[in-house]
Amino acid sequence: MPDAPIIKTEGLGRDFGRTRALDSVDLTLEAGAPIGLVGPNGAGKTTFFSVLCGFLRPTRGSVEVLGRPPLHRDVHGRVAILPQDAAFVRGVPVQSQLAMLAELQGFSAKAARAEAARVLQLVLLADAAKKAPEMLSHGMLKRIAIAQTFLGAPEVVLLDEPTAGLDPTTASEMKNLIRSLDKERTFVISSHNLQDIEELCGSVVILDRGKIVEHRKVAELVGRTSILTFRLEADPPEAIVAKLTSVAMVTRVELGRPGERRLAVHFREEGEGGGNKTQIAVLQALTAAGINMIEMTRGQSLQDKVIEMTRPTS
Repeated sequence: MPDAPIIKTEGLGRDFGRTRALDSVDLTLEAGAPIGLVGPNGAGKTTFFSVLCGFLRPTRGSVEVLGRPPLHRDVHGRVAILPQDAAFVRGVPVQSQLAMLAELQGFSAKAARAEAARVLQLVLLADAAKKAPEMLSHGMLKRIAIAQTFLGAPEVVLLDEPTAGLDPTTASEMKNLIRSLDKERTFVISSHNLQDIEELCGSVVILDRGKIVEHRKVAELVGRTSILTFRLEADPPEAIVAKLTSVAMVTRVELGRPGERRLAVHFREEGEGGGNKTQIAVLQALTAAGINMIEMTRGQSLQDKVIEMTRPTS
């Protein structure tokens, strides 16, 4: 892993006409566990990836990848990207297309064919090597697009929606593949499937309207040790706030928006078993109030947290 940050931006901005897609992005990412990049549609995630790879030039500010500008020759072959809508040439066997990409990285023709076969094996598609793209399903093409990011030995792999369009079994296989390779390279993963991000990533960057609103470890962000989150059969009455706030160690109670049927209870965890005692007291208070729950989780889901942090204020 490199000593320098894998990605560093200062005052990074990118405009499309009068639209500001990225706005004063200051970010430093270090090598290590996978990093999530999340936010609502239009937040600037794909634009950010495009700038990192040199597909787009910044309007202002600076960007470095592995200590160099994105298109610097020293970065060649060390950064790979899975675009959200990666496309392949019709009529050309997928292994031949992957081999061509390997040759562009500097592999000899023979080594490129072997490398293409290797990455197809990684995504469990060795049998599809001689097939043209139009003969394959959307999910198979997505797996081949993922395979091309593993050509060579990239140190940084940018994955834009890696499990979109995959059935649950294949998506699970791809997540396991990422886990098996994340000690050798750093993944930066953009996805609307926040459960995937929560499962795979050690930290997360939240973008909203071109700005970074948070960059923290996932465990810290969702507050696994100091929040109880309830999914209820019906929206809770406002009166429950006062009842739960009176419980020892409870510091704050949040009601979801109408229709969300959600309740979050924040608490201090003091002393051995303090969290469990608070949990029991909260459950007793809910039962006494006649509130029925469907599910309780320790902590807040990443999805709930991102919605909370990117929700319009007006």
